[in-house]
Amino acid sequence: MTRHFISLILFFSLSFTSIALAKEMPLWWEQAEAEAKREGYDLITLDELESLYQSGKDFIILDVRPDYEYKRAHLPQAANLEFHLGERLTLDPAKQKEFEKLLGPNKDRTIVIYCRSFR
Repeated sequence: MTRHFISLILFFSLSFTSIALAKEMPLWWEQAEAEAKREGYDLITLDELESLYQSGKDFIILDVRPDYEYKRAHLPQAANLEFHLGERLTLDPAKQKEFEKLLGPNKDRTIVIYCRSFR
């Protein structure tokens, strides 16, 4: 009986550990994080974003989804400037000017960009 009880405890412990780990990071996170590093940026978790909001640090949050999605819902204090995957390498001069205006003169502040996907 003791042996079965210990096995049962071990089973539940492993099950709950797996569930807890699955809640922390989705399966795709590691691959997305590696791709982000290759592209020169970092992914942050919701907890890290919440900490950034609470820190009082000077940062900008940029929602790059289409304006109709932004109007439905967006993160607090987020600015909206739609980007397309084709604009990953270059921006047309008008959009570049608009982007620079949104960023402002402080080139040292953190920029958080979000969209429907991490790309």
